[in-house]
Amino acid sequence: MSKVRPYGSWTSSLTAEKLADKGIRFGHMCVDGDDLYWLESRVKEQGRSVLVKHSADGSLEDILPNDISVRTKVHEYGSGDFLVDQKTVYFVNAKNQCVYRFDGELLRLTEPSKQAEQRFADFAISYDKKFLVCVRETHHENEVVNELVSISLSNDENDPINQGCVKVLHSGFDFYSFPRLTKFGHRLCWTCWNQPDMPWDAAELWVADIHQDGSLDAAHKIVGGGEQIENSNLQDQQSIYQPMWSDDGVLHYISDASGWTNIYSCRDGILNALTPIDREFGIPQWVLASSTYALGANNQIYAVYIQQGQQQLCHIDAETGHIEPIALPFKYFGDHLLLSKHFLYFRAAGPAVEEAIYRFDIKTEKVERLNQLKDFPLSIEELSVAQSIEFKSEQQRACHAFYYKPSNSQYTAPENTSPPLIVMSHGGPTAMTNNSLNAAIQFWTHRGFAVVDVNYGGSTGYGKKYRNSLRGNWGIVDVEDCIAAAKYLVSEGVADEKSLLIRGGSAGGYTTLCALTFHDVFAAGMSRYGVADLESLASDSHKFEARYLDSMIGAYPQEKELYKARSPIHFTEKLSCPILLLQGEDDKVVPPNQAEMMVEALNKLKIPFAYQLYSGEGHGFRKSETIVNALNSELYFYRKILNIENSEKLAEIEILFV
Repeated sequence: MSKVRPYGSWTSSLTAEKLADKGIRFGHMCVDGDDLYWLESRVKEQGRSVLVKHSADGSLEDILPNDISVRTKVHEYGSGDFLVDQKTVYFVNAKNQCVYRFDGELLRLTEPSKQAEQRFADFAISYDKKFLVCVRETHHENEVVNELVSISLSNDENDPINQGCVKVLHSGFDFYSFPRLTKFGHRLCWTCWNQPDMPWDAAELWVADIHQDGSLDAAHKIVGGGEQIENSNLQDQQSIYQPMWSDDGVLHYISDASGWTNIYSCRDGILNALTPIDREFGIPQWVLASSTYALGANNQIYAVYIQQGQQQLCHIDAETGHIEPIALPFKYFGDHLLLSKHFLYFRAAGPAVEEAIYRFDIKTEKVERLNQLKDFPLSIEELSVAQSIEFKSEQQRACHAFYYKPSNSQYTAPENTSPPLIVMSHGGPTAMTNNSLNAAIQFWTHRGFAVVDVNYGGSTGYGKKYRNSLRGNWGIVDVEDCIAAAKYLVSEGVADEKSLLIRGGSAGGYTTLCALTFHDVFAAGMSRYGVADLESLASDSHKFEARYLDSMIGAYPQEKELYKARSPIHFTEKLSCPILLLQGEDDKVVPPNQAEMMVEALNKLKIPFAYQLYSGEGHGFRKSETIVNALNSELYFYRKILNIENSEKLAEIEILFV
């Protein structure tokens, strides 16, 4: 018989320690024959990024020595950290950012530079195995330069180009990505873009002939950027994503020219839309070397598309254009879809299926999980399964979110009461949330909190128009949609109007701070490395995002006053509710001074707050002890502010001015 206890006070077996114990973040993936390799960032090993191999025979092993962490810092967000070719691994060592080769023995290919830090990512290998092609990011004292380069692999004493020699292939653009070679290595394609554009705003597709010595000829743009395609209704600004060659040398890519990210081919200079439908086949290029489609033999394509915030795996016949969904229990497929002769590989999750690495047999359509997975701490009967909801903002815009009701078979709430609601605002902001099983959400719902995870205007998955609704409106549209989600659920009787909470990290932290500063809706909030001062972010951010705010807010310093008007730090006198601030000491994306400015203001105003600064953490917490402390601190903070009593033993945190 269940106990009657107030919402939010329920005790759960899903502790922060259990959640952290499951803390494996999957990174870049690569297929070699029928072997699959992937990266696991393990919180139990202080966030070390481990290269794992699943062999065709089913065996599973860590490949590299135990003291090596694989991670590139290109764009700070990285990915594309390694490549495997015929069982030889080429990777970036997190410790020194140098490129190494491992074939049973470890060999460093590139040398650390004394003049400037060099970072490498997003690799391709030549047909004759004589060189790698990749992105290099060089950090000079006052400038960061991105280029396409080759790295020599030759160990021939008679070769004039020594092993490890780095040669610039193409430069002049602010950013490069997706260098990809044809099957027999005679042509190279890539994407590139310039500030202030982000890659999902306007990226160009280029092609060049490449010689045996790695030099390029006849480099030219194919499509993308700021020009309009003649004799079409395509928009005048295009973003190109994930170019790749079929075995017969036909170039494929994804473009958002139609208003949706669709797959195209380019044969003999003729562009052909292969998937001309209102679906999103691409995702924003926050990380390097991601993939949402794969090319097979005989013009067969496997792809993942997004419809109404949910992902679907499908098969595409390029000859007929027929798109056939593949029925699997997943609604999220991550950012890597890979194909070998016999299998599809992907990272996937569903509303009641935890994220894992899977292999799909193309012939039998059997799906098999490849990585080891501990049992989920809650039984399926205890889970709160996401409900997709649509509602209107105050401006009558359509908004989207996933709602999770409180769920714990051991408890029921008193009659005629509604639960506290946690509004979650995802990062990006040009990203998206999904409805896959998430232990961090179940942590709250199993304790009697309701959760709504919002895909506010600007999120991916609903078309270019929806994504662009945030352009010039960051801090407005996202906040309005989060507030609209809370008010909608209150009106439906499934949330307590006096116990509304909001939380978010990075860009979601900025949304949280804006909601708490410029509106009087929420009882409290949590910002995890959130932006408080837009001017400081514009002048102190890393290169990849240095001009991001041009589109989200306006050009700086021309729009200096608008930056001030949208920055919570300048309006702290409007704050009236408690805030929890969580920050990594080594964060290069949103530096600690953002949180420290808020702390100074909150101290002066004597508004209740707590501040947790974590040593050795950057933009995204990786250590087990940090994850546990951050989650328990947030739970303690909410219960303290909402006066919810509970018997759980949580370490107390200092909340000033309570």
